[in-house]
Order: sequence, then structure tokens, then C-alpha cells
Amino acid sequence: MRFLLFKPAASSPRCEKEQAQAEAAVTRTDEGPYKSPMGLAMREPGENGTSLTDDELVTMSVRELNQHLRGLTKEEILQLKQRRRTLKNRGYAASCRVKRVTQKEELEKQKALLQQEVDKLATENASMKVELDALRSKYEALQSFARTVARNPVTSARGPMASVIGPLIPGKGGATSVITIVKSKTEARS
Repeated sequence: MRFLLFKPAASSPRCEKEQAQAEAAVTRTDEGPYKSPMGLAMREPGENGTSLTDDELVTMSVRELNQHLRGLTKEEILQLKQRRRTLKNRGYAASCRVKRVTQKEELEKQKALLQQEVDKLATENASMKVELDALRSKYEALQSFARTVARNPVTSARGPMASVIGPLIPGKGGATSVITIVKSKTEARS
């Protein structure tokens, strides 16, 4: 009964060259080289099993694997199990890399959207501050005007301010009505 050694996947040209030399020395028999097409563990044709590809080795259930391992030596069983574990770990690592890259891209998109929203809110905040300052200065001007009118009441109904303010009664009534009007306009805008 003859079995071929398991060939791990090469990661660099140098490793491939060394592997090819080692494989050529080990896998040659009297009939010639027996290599799997994908560098996999193979049994010779006609023996109690078929060759296993990397995909088959990774995707088969434990029960199926155990059936394939029957009749092999302990060393060969350990090699196949080690190869299966290596391939599975490689797959897990690759999926983790893909997931990490995908998550990073998604987080970068969210960050960009949030930054746009922050910029928009900052612009709105700045324009509201400008508007608030303008309203505050108008309010202070109206308050100042109301105080002067309250101190110096207009006696003539036909005076230049009479058409704008209306009839003013000396005292706080006129100033309060002007301030109330200004406050109600401010509240209406917000």
C-alpha cells in the first residue's frame, strides 16, 4: 500500500521551488510522480478511496472525514487532520479580513455622513447666532426708544411718531406695549 505525502500550499516562489524539489524527491515511485492537481493528499488510484481536494477536505463533515481516514496510518491521519485545520483556519482568517475591511468601509461612510451633518449644523448655528445678534440689537434699540418715549411723552397726536406708535399714554404702558410687540415678533420667528 502506497500513499503520497501531503503537499501544503506555497506562499512564495521560493517556497514553491523548495516544495517542488522536496515533493519530487518524496513522491516519485517506480511508476513515476503522483501529484494531486491542487497539491493535495492523494491515495493511489484503485485503493479504498479517492483523492481529496482542499475544498472537499474543508467542507466535508467530521463523519465523512473519518470514513476517508479509515485504513490510513496514524501519521497520515494526523497530516490530513492538520491540513484540514490549517485550511479551515486560513478560511476563517480570510473571512475575518473581509469582514474587517467591510466594517471599516461602512464606518468610514458613517463618519463622512456624520461629518456632513456636523458641518451643516455648525453653519446653521452660525447663521442663527448672526440672526440672534441682529434681533438683540433691534430689541435693545426698541427698548431704548421706548424708555425715551416714556420719559418724554409725545403730546401732539399729529406728531411724526404718532403715526408709527399710535396714541401713547404717559408712563409704563407705552413702553410695555412696544416691548410686548417686539417679544411677540421674536417668539413668532423661533
